[in-house]
Amino acid sequence: METLLIAGSSVAGLVIGAALDPIGQQLADRSRAADDRRRDEERAEERAAHQHAETAGRADIGDAEPVAGQPGAADAPPSGDDTRSGVEVPQTEGPARDLLPSGRSPGRMVGSAIVTGGLFGAAAGHFGADLILAPFCVFFAMLVAVSVTDLSHRLVPRRLLYPALALIVPLLVATSAVDHAWHSLIGSVIAGAVAFGIFFLIWWFVPRGMGFGDVRLAGVIGLTVGYLSLLHAYVAFLAGFVMGMVFGLVMMVVSSTGRKTRIPFAPSLAVGAVIAVLWGGHLAQSLFHAGS
Repeated sequence: METLLIAGSSVAGLVIGAALDPIGQQLADRSRAADDRRRDEERAEERAAHQHAETAGRADIGDAEPVAGQPGAADAPPSGDDTRSGVEVPQTEGPARDLLPSGRSPGRMVGSAIVTGGLFGAAAGHFGADLILAPFCVFFAMLVAVSVTDLSHRLVPRRLLYPALALIVPLLVATSAVDHAWHSLIGSVIAGAVAFGIFFLIWWFVPRGMGFGDVRLAGVIGLTVGYLSLLHAYVAFLAGFVMGMVFGLVMMVVSSTGRKTRIPFAPSLAVGAVIAVLWGGHLAQSLFHAGS
C-alpha cells in the first residue's frame, strides 16, 4: 500500500511539475513586463516633472531684469547634465545573469518534473496515507515552480504564491479538523506572521539585498512548515540561509565577480523548507535536544 502511494504520488508530481513549468514562465514574463511598464511610466512622469520645473525656472530668469555684469537669459550658462535629478535609476550590485534559460525549454521542464515527482514521492513516504500529505504536495510543487522562475527570471511571481496559498490554507484547516490538531494551526499562523515580519524588515532596510517576492515566499514557508512545529520553521530558515551562503560562495568563485555577485534567494529558501519538512524533527532534536 505504501509503495503504491509513493509511486502514485511520484507520477502525479511528474505531471504537475511538467505542467507548472510553462505556466510559471508565462507568469514570470507577465510580471517582468508589468514591472518594466510601471518603471518606465514612473521615469517618464519624473522626467516630465523635472522638465516642467526646469522650464518654469528658465521662464523666471527670462522675466527678470538683467543685472550689469551678469549674463541674461540668452547668455545663461548650461545647467549641466540633470537627467538623473529626481529620477530613480536602478542600480545593480553586480551582474544579474539568469542561471536557467527562460521561455520554452524541454530540459528545464523535464528537470522540474523530475524534482517535483521526487518530492511528491518523498512526502508520501514521510507522511503516509494522511490528509496532511495534500497541502505539502501543493507546497512542494509551488517551491519548485518559484525556484525555477527565480533562476530563470529572478522573479518570484505572486500569481504562483497566492493560488498555492489559497489551496494550502484550507487543506491545513481540514487536516486540523480531522486530526483535532488546532494547536498546529495556531503555530502555523505564528510562524508565518513572524517569518513575513522579519523578512519584511530586512527588505525595508536593505531593499537591494532582497526582493519582495522573497518576503512573500518566507511568509508562505513559515505558514506551511510552521504547521509541523515552530522548531521545524526555525530549521527551515536556518537551513535556507546556510544554503544561500553556500550557493553565494559557489557563485562568487564560478562567476569571478567577488562579493558583488547577486544570487536568487528563493531556491535556497525552498531547499531549506524541504529539509525542514522531511528531516526537521531529527535536526531539531540534534540542535536543541528537544523532541519533535
